[in-house]
Amino acid sequence: MHGLRFLAAFSVCVMAASAAVAGPILDEAKAAEALLSEGKAVEALASLEAAFNVAWDAAPLSFSEATFVTGKPAGFGIYATRTNTVFLPDEQMLVYAEPFGYSFGKDGDLFKIDFSADFELRTPRGQILHAQEGFASLDMVSRRRNKEFQVYIVYNFKGLKPGDYVLVTKLSDRNSEKKGEFELPFTVAEKPAD
Repeated sequence: MHGLRFLAAFSVCVMAASAAVAGPILDEAKAAEALLSEGKAVEALASLEAAFNVAWDAAPLSFSEATFVTGKPAGFGIYATRTNTVFLPDEQMLVYAEPFGYSFGKDGDLFKIDFSADFELRTPRGQILHAQEGFASLDMVSRRRNKEFQVYIVYNFKGLKPGDYVLVTKLSDRNSEKKGEFELPFTVAEKPAD
């Protein structure tokens, strides 16, 4: 019930803020408001999802989350963030990210999410020390336009000297021309004495 009041308030706010501007988002919000007033909450949610899809499709490929983690995520949003970004020499770096604004391909009745991943290892001043294109393929097939897609990548850099670095991960959407990237600064510590 609390969620339905939120949706109704969201719809009213969208309509009030956009009263002078007509468009697909406003149209769907109005339809959702009308459906909700008729007690058709499920149909209202479908209209709001359609409005959300319009904004999603217009958004650039971006990331709502990008962080180093302590282990493999159990699912979307189910991960443990690493408490620091200091790594021992040759220690694996586990990266978790949540992209949004990506496009969907079709395979019959199925929707496809499909990325090619590149990376750059940089100094804090931007000098590229190492780069690789197409080092990973990240994809998923679903019966819905799934908005909960996680990226999990394990990086293994051998022989990095102690110091500060920046890891840049770049995704190219194979279903569109969209590209996005995120940066994760980190430090390689001195090797502990035996």
